[in-house]
Amino acid sequence: MQKIFTLCVLSILCFSANAQFKKGDKVLGAGLNFQSSKQENNFSTLPQTNKSTSVSLSVELGIAKKENRLNGFFINAGYGVNKQEYPTQPASNSKNDNFNAGVGYFSKCYKPLGKNFFVFGEGRADLNYFQGNNNTNTANPDTQGYGVNLGLYPGLAYKWNNRFLFELRFADFVNVGYSHREIKGINNTKDVQRNFSLGTSLGLGYLNNIGIGARWIM
Repeated sequence: MQKIFTLCVLSILCFSANAQFKKGDKVLGAGLNFQSSKQENNFSTLPQTNKSTSVSLSVELGIAKKENRLNGFFINAGYGVNKQEYPTQPASNSKNDNFNAGVGYFSKCYKPLGKNFFVFGEGRADLNYFQGNNNTNTANPDTQGYGVNLGLYPGLAYKWNNRFLFELRFADFVNVGYSHREIKGINNTKDVQRNFSLGTSLGLGYLNNIGIGARWIM
């Protein structure tokens, strides 16, 4: 625990460092995720098939303002569909789909640990929108809303060569979030939910929530 805390402190502080980037370098990162599943239940009196498909895409672009500092923006979007089918009662079939999109800003500060290895601290802020639609309001009503999140993350980086950078980002050191959700019910009724959160992921299981990525330096 003490070592993790020391790593977090070092990632927040920013000292003069050996060249990580050249001023004006552009650093590009992208991610694509696709998932599909199907479950059949034939043991109950009402056989049921559940199908789920989702896809998401994210793009991140940073610009080196200094040799050890990177600022930039990111966007992401995702879409998913869930279906419940009843072969013996087609009228009970249901389908719901959901969409989400977000945009944000980030800033990273790097400090060298050794040859081509760095520790970094990253601050991120994002605004996201989400929407869910369903053809049966009674079971799963339509929802839509937005959220705002701020977070500080420590991590490790390895510069393979002048074109590629590999990063290992840990869970948030601290995070603040707000979400606003509207749920449409029967007879045009509307339920509004607002949530504010403040927390940290430090503690037991901290290393279970990490992210691995590669960046292309242009």
